[in-house]
Amino acid sequence: MSIKISEIKPGKVEIQGWIENLRDKKSMQFVVIRDLSGKVQVTVVKDEKPEIAEVFSHATLESTVKIVGTAVENEYVKLGGIEILPESVEITSHAEAFPIGPESSIDQRLDYRWIDLRTPAKALIFQVETVLNQAMRQWCINHDFIEIHTPTLIGASSEGGADVFEVKYFDKKAYLIQSPQFYKQMAMAAGFEKVFINTPVFRAEKSHTKKHTTEFSGFDIEMSYVSSQEDVMKVQEQMLAYAIGEVSKKYGQQVKELLGVDIIVPSLPFPRITVKEAYKILRELGLNIKEGDDFTTEQEVALCKFMQEKNGHQFFFVSEYPSAVRAFYTMAKEDEAAYSKSYDLYFKDVELTSGAQREHRPEVLKKQIEDKGIDPTPMTDYINFFKNGCPPHGGFGLGLDRFLMLLLDLPSLKEAMYIFRGPDRLNP
Repeated sequence: MSIKISEIKPGKVEIQGWIENLRDKKSMQFVVIRDLSGKVQVTVVKDEKPEIAEVFSHATLESTVKIVGTAVENEYVKLGGIEILPESVEITSHAEAFPIGPESSIDQRLDYRWIDLRTPAKALIFQVETVLNQAMRQWCINHDFIEIHTPTLIGASSEGGADVFEVKYFDKKAYLIQSPQFYKQMAMAAGFEKVFINTPVFRAEKSHTKKHTTEFSGFDIEMSYVSSQEDVMKVQEQMLAYAIGEVSKKYGQQVKELLGVDIIVPSLPFPRITVKEAYKILRELGLNIKEGDDFTTEQEVALCKFMQEKNGHQFFFVSEYPSAVRAFYTMAKEDEAAYSKSYDLYFKDVELTSGAQREHRPEVLKKQIEDKGIDPTPMTDYINFFKNGCPPHGGFGLGLDRFLMLLLDLPSLKEAMYIFRGPDRLNP
C-alpha cells in the first residue's frame, strides 16, 4: 500500500502523487512528486532504467503517478536529503494542458476550481478550516453543549425579510433557511439548555462584496438562562480564543511560511463598547451619524481602525444596537426599548458575528413581529414554541467562511470557500 511522502524512510517504498516538476537531462531524469504531505525527488539513470525513462519522457506535469522503488539518503538532494530510485512507474492519470495559470483572475480560476486548489497553500486554507471548525465543536462539547442538526427547508422566512430563496415543495412554497434561528430557539423551549449547529445558510442578496455569498457554512450557538447579551459574548470570546489557539498550535508556522500571515491568539476579555459609545467615537473621527442609525461600511472600517489602534486587539464587541435595526426576535432593553440586548463582534475590519438575548415571551414577540411590518400568520408555529414555558435565552450566528477569510487575510470569500456561490455563479 502507498505511503505518504512525509512518511518516507530509507528502504523499499511505494508512493503515489502528482508530477510537479520534471527535468529530462541527457543521461538522468529528476522528477519531483508531490502529495498533500510533501514532495520527494525521484532520480532515474536512463542507461540503468530505460523503460522508466521512457515513461517519464512522455509524462506531462500534474499527471498522477504510482512509483515503487528504494528510498536512499542523499545529502545533495534539497527535498529532505532523500531520493527515490524507482523500480517501476505507472502513470495513473494523464494531465492535459491547464486552461488557467497564476495570472488568471479569480473568476477564471473558479471556473476550474479543482485546478486552482491544487497547491499546498490552497490546501492549507482548508486544513486550517478543518481545525478551526473542529476546535469550536470541541469547545462546545467540552462545555456541555448538545449538537443538533436542523432542516435547511422552512415554511416561513427565518429573518422576516425578503432575501430568501423560494423553492417549490410539492404543492406548497418553502424557503431555504437564512439561519437556523427558529430551530435553535425551539431547542431552548425543549429544555436542551445549550446547543450548537453547523449548517448551510442561504441569503438571496445580490451583493458583490468580498464578504458576501449566497450560501455559506454557519456555526450557531443558543443557550438558556442568560441575563443579557453579555452572557453570550463571554461564551463566544472564550470559544474563539480556544479555536484560534488550536489553529496556531497545529498550523501557525505553515500559515506564516505559505500565506505570510501571523495567527494571533486573542487575549481575554475582548474589548467592548456600546453602540452609543461607537456613535461618539465616529463623530469625533468626523463621520456623520445620528442616534439610531446603523453603521455604513465606511463607518465600520473607521471604527475598527480606531479600536485596534486604541486596544491593540483584533477583536471588539459593539452592544445594545437600536431595536429598529435588529431582527424581530431580539429582546429590547427594559429601561430603554429603543435599544436592544444585542451585539456585533468585529474581527480586523469586518463584522464577524451578530448575537443577542432573544425575546421569549410570546405576546411580546408577536407584537415585535407586527411592529416590523411582518405578517405574524406564517410565524404561528414559531410563536407557539414559547407558549408552554421557555427560559430566557440568547445566542449568535457566525459565518465560518468569513471567519476563515479574516483569519488568513484572504482577499475575498471566493478564496476562502471550497466552492463559492454568488448571484452570478452556480457552477462548478
